[in-house]
Amino acid sequence: MNIRSVLYILGILTSTLGCMMLFPAIFNFIKHENEWTIFASTGIIIFFIGMTIILAFKSKELKIGNKETFLLTFLSWFILASISALPFYLSNLNLSYTDSFFEATSGITTTGSTIIKDLNDASAGLLLWRSILQWLGGIGIIVMAVAALPLLHISGLQLFFSEQTEGTDKLKESVKKIATSIIIIYGALTIICALFLKIAGMPFFDSICHAMTTLATGGYSTQNNSIAHYNSSLIELIIITGMILASLPFILFVKSLNNINHLIFDSQVKNFILLILISIFMMTLWLHYKIDIDIFKATRIAAFNVISIITGTGYSTSDFTQWGSFAIALLFIFMFVGGCTGSTTGGIKIFRLQILFKVIVQQIKTIIKPHQVINISYEKSTLEDKTILSILSLIFLFIFTTLLVAAILSFLGIDMLSSLSAAATAIAVVGPGLSNEIGPSGNFSQFPDAAKWTLSLAMIIGRIEFFAVLILFIPSFWRK
Repeated sequence: MNIRSVLYILGILTSTLGCMMLFPAIFNFIKHENEWTIFASTGIIIFFIGMTIILAFKSKELKIGNKETFLLTFLSWFILASISALPFYLSNLNLSYTDSFFEATSGITTTGSTIIKDLNDASAGLLLWRSILQWLGGIGIIVMAVAALPLLHISGLQLFFSEQTEGTDKLKESVKKIATSIIIIYGALTIICALFLKIAGMPFFDSICHAMTTLATGGYSTQNNSIAHYNSSLIELIIITGMILASLPFILFVKSLNNINHLIFDSQVKNFILLILISIFMMTLWLHYKIDIDIFKATRIAAFNVISIITGTGYSTSDFTQWGSFAIALLFIFMFVGGCTGSTTGGIKIFRLQILFKVIVQQIKTIIKPHQVINISYEKSTLEDKTILSILSLIFLFIFTTLLVAAILSFLGIDMLSSLSAAATAIAVVGPGLSNEIGPSGNFSQFPDAAKWTLSLAMIIGRIEFFAVLILFIPSFWRK
């Protein structure tokens, strides 16, 4: 284990986070809000701490192997969340560190759950900081998906690297180039989204914040009633487009620069779009016939909120906790879906659900014809048994961890619906729950501290997808 390399990169990430605190400091200064000193001083201190770590552990040879990658993955999310909590803790909102850590973790994991009761009490800088955290978390999870998850054989992204057979050095170079291209595309889409939101009538500051949280599929808003505040079908359409684009594999955006067919004809993308259309159709019928909402309004409401939940963004234009038991049950299922692998979304992901379906079909065929060898293929590539086993194991862990977290929350005195939906929304990094207390009109502030720490850890585990955490507890991982 090359600890020096891990600490060196953590120093870079820490100093970068310190620099990012200067942006909300500038906004607060422009708005003549005193909290600019909090961001400025904290940012400078964090920056110098990061630089000290960089200088202390700088090495001529930066070696990052599999072990270092997994350790860095967990430590980076936990440490950055701990540091990001400081502006919340020092702000005028009078939050405890537990609440501050929950808010920061929810931000950087792009979950979108909040403990802030009234966003009007937060300064412009603090609202911008929430959006920056989600934006950084969004690009962070994409880069992690491209660089780390293929090592675990749980994402399917290794299928995009034909260079695997050409040696490790060739593969690493390919990952580096693709990651750089993804960052550029991610930034460009954010700027375009902000521009369109401004043209659609959203205030300049709000358009910047919502563009960042839309492309991160994070869902933090600058308004208490989220996107419903603007009551604009055009704004909703722009955000819907942004959420869908952010839910597609960014690695395909890179490949589509040379050939758009990579994106259009990808089976994961086609199944994702099909799932969205079917889900909207089902919810629209329910809202129209059972809740008695006009068909056009029902379509508009269903489209935005269903896409928001499926993609794990967590925006809302309506309090869906009032839609009835069938709608709540559907939304609970949607929470687990997520978007495509290599996107900013959480959830199980379409690729893994496709493989699960193929495994079920394979088992049925095997029962009918026990002597026939039936392989599972994806995009003309035959999947290895270890890849299939890893994917099925992750789906099991996803469900088991959700139930375990729900059981812990219930033990802490939280009602069953709130416990189950809070666990699901944390593991799937969605944001709002499905009960009145933690739904679009509520927040998590009334939860006990033990529940907030439990959910914070669940967000991190769900964001980095289980195995990257569990592997650290295996004794053989630490042996030479």
